[in-house]
Amino acid sequence: MTVNEAVAVQVRTTGAVPPAMRELARRRMASALRHVGEPVLFARVVLTMAADPAVDQPASARAMVSVNGRPVRAHSDGATMPEAISQLAARLRIRLERAWGDEVEQARRRPSAAARALRAHRQR
Repeated sequence: MTVNEAVAVQVRTTGAVPPAMRELARRRMASALRHVGEPVLFARVVLTMAADPAVDQPASARAMVSVNGRPVRAHSDGATMPEAISQLAARLRIRLERAWGDEVEQARRRPSAAARALRAHRQR
């Protein structure tokens, strides 16, 4: 099983999205995609902040991912952009677990190379 260490996540914004939210979305998506057992060919997030103050949940986040040619999509709305991004990452993880099941869960539980090296160093 492969681990997607460095997935290039494209982030597009519409509306008054704070600049720091681009990096937050990139990190959360990369984290969600890191343990997929198939190559991630493409990943894009679209962040939108509604200009209308009467909208209850003005922050919107959408993800489109191609995992070995298979499209996976997720969407979330929130009162704030960090809330929408967090919900989006959680929904994407759920969709990936449904599609690839045990492979994602086993990879998540497997210790990273850094953790294995640290454990080996402590045992010396």
